[in-house]
Amino acid sequence: MPPQILIGGLGTGCIYALVGLGFTLVYRGIRMVNFAQGQVFMAGTFLGLFLVQTLGLSAIPLLIAVPVISFAAGWLLERIVFRRLFHSHEVFVVGAIGLGVMIENGIRAAFPEPLPFPKIFGTGVYRFIPGVLFQKTYLWIVVITILLVILLHVLFTHTRRGRALRAVASDAEIAGTMGVSVSGAIGFTFGLSFAVAAIAGILIGPLYFVSPDMGEMVGLKAFSAAVLGGINSVVGTILGGVLLGLVEAIAAFYLSTDYKDLFAFAILMLMLVVRPQGLLGRVVPVKV
Repeated sequence: MPPQILIGGLGTGCIYALVGLGFTLVYRGIRMVNFAQGQVFMAGTFLGLFLVQTLGLSAIPLLIAVPVISFAAGWLLERIVFRRLFHSHEVFVVGAIGLGVMIENGIRAAFPEPLPFPKIFGTGVYRFIPGVLFQKTYLWIVVITILLVILLHVLFTHTRRGRALRAVASDAEIAGTMGVSVSGAIGFTFGLSFAVAAIAGILIGPLYFVSPDMGEMVGLKAFSAAVLGGINSVVGTILGGVLLGLVEAIAAFYLSTDYKDLFAFAILMLMLVVRPQGLLGRVVPVKV
């Protein structure tokens, strides 16, 4: 198998992992699944496209501006929309899906046709091994993913805010009695999930034409990655995303690109049947 195939699979897997982290962060905080995460990823891509077209931002400023704006949007939507849906998991899921449809159609109204994303990471190629070439964008994807994982680890383990998030994820009721602002932690979690998904959108944008429906399949596969690795495990979600990307690349090479989606969702179904908690996830006891 050409090494370029594995590199492409690794890059795609990192995108699934980053979008999947949004699912994991929200699930750890409120035990609910935000199915608008794919549309958030798509909106981040178009936000980046807009900022490049209007302000001419380069890669680094764009990777700072887009997640900051997305964080604010996620925090605001949690206050205005999501918080009113927490009383029922079913209502939350339907509301999240509805919000995703609204985001997608709002973007479609502004950008009705697929558009090329500027090559903000350059158009050159790298050659680390003789005969093995890959686009610079893939290196950016892998490096940024690693940096984000490190930053999230530092946030959750070495900061007061991170310890508060972990306390709420463990038991929100007890965390509240210990003086932790549960509502503030949940708002921060939504903002963080939006920011991470938006970064994934910026990273993948230069590789393809971007369109308003690009978030649907990526969101479903990112959810599959989170389930595969363990939706309540950050490390598991990263592992699940990378494994899913590699499996897709291998299936596309040896069989056909028509079958890569089949393998992705077959893995999801198998994991749900055999090990619902995922590879590194844990069973969360239900209080009665």
